[in-house]
Amino acid sequence: MKILDRYLLVNFFKNYLISFMVLVGLYITLDMVFNFDDLVEPPKSLALHLSAFRVLYDIVAFYMYQTPLIFGYLSGMIAVVGAAFTLMRLSRFNELTAIMAAGISLRRVALPIVLAGVAINALLVADQEFLIPLIVPKLIRSHEEMHIETPKSYGVQFMSDDRGGLLSAARYTPPAAGHPATIEYLDVVERDGKLQPFGLLTADSAVWDERDHHWNLTGGRYVKILRPQENDPQPPTAAAVYQSDITPDEIALWRGGQYVQLLPTWRINQLLARPKSYGMNDLLRTKNLRFTEPIVNVILLLLACPSVMSRTPGNLKTAALRCLVWTGLCMGMVFLSYEVAAHPPNAQWAALWPATMAWTPIFIFGPLAAYLLDKVKT
Repeated sequence: MKILDRYLLVNFFKNYLISFMVLVGLYITLDMVFNFDDLVEPPKSLALHLSAFRVLYDIVAFYMYQTPLIFGYLSGMIAVVGAAFTLMRLSRFNELTAIMAAGISLRRVALPIVLAGVAINALLVADQEFLIPLIVPKLIRSHEEMHIETPKSYGVQFMSDDRGGLLSAARYTPPAAGHPATIEYLDVVERDGKLQPFGLLTADSAVWDERDHHWNLTGGRYVKILRPQENDPQPPTAAAVYQSDITPDEIALWRGGQYVQLLPTWRINQLLARPKSYGMNDLLRTKNLRFTEPIVNVILLLLACPSVMSRTPGNLKTAALRCLVWTGLCMGMVFLSYEVAAHPPNAQWAALWPATMAWTPIFIFGPLAAYLLDKVKT
């Protein structure tokens, strides 16, 4: 490795760390400002009386777990800001002029920074595939739930299983560390192919068994529903388990929210392979985004570097504005494509639409990045 490459990489990684702390810190600060009441005062329904130290501890713990998720959101812009400040500093102190006087192209100067940005994407992959899935119970808590260990319970109404049955639960509590998913007052109406009910399963409570992939029932009872042509009622029978495709993951997808973004790719593929998985559009667009996001991050770098590489220090303000405009347009296109990907125009496009939308920013801004690099005056 040449001395120049080492010098550029050391400066880039210093600026990258500063950018990480500034952008993540700014995100957390703004989030705290907008949710201050929920952070410092738990809901009255919890009947909690917390000391100032406990509130401070819960806030620190809450955002400590949120940091990997925030890094996933900001990973591309963190690298862009680090690269932009590195190159602008070189221009500000006329170091780029000296490098060009030595016969080195400005594109050659940007090469180690871009390669470092490519390598940093490994942190994003590790964050999404390994770290975030380990702390899902902590991440699905809202601001008002941060003072309790288990996520907030909610009801489930008429959720369809793989056999056409309808599941309802008075209260469902998602899994947490050391606590499996639980259901209170379970009702399952079994239906045939013509959607006619033929059985009713009830239970006082149900606990998810992760090893055997079924619900262990307490007070479970099964009653056969008589058809119009039947006149021989049968007494209720005891039921110990309920097994179907309704799992804690499926209930979370049925409810919606950001849960799908917390799953690793292998789990998303498993859910997509199931014929009646909930949230198919969300699963598909998240899967495609996982593949294209590292590419988009590199394109952001390729947009930023030629925007701020200037031989004249007096143009730095214009260069910074140009960098902000190009990268902002690219990030805006990514956000717009992600939102549009959830709404395919028709059923024929349901499988292909999320992939098309995920690749659209690359097809638009990839050639633009190559053009800007080619136009660098060097």
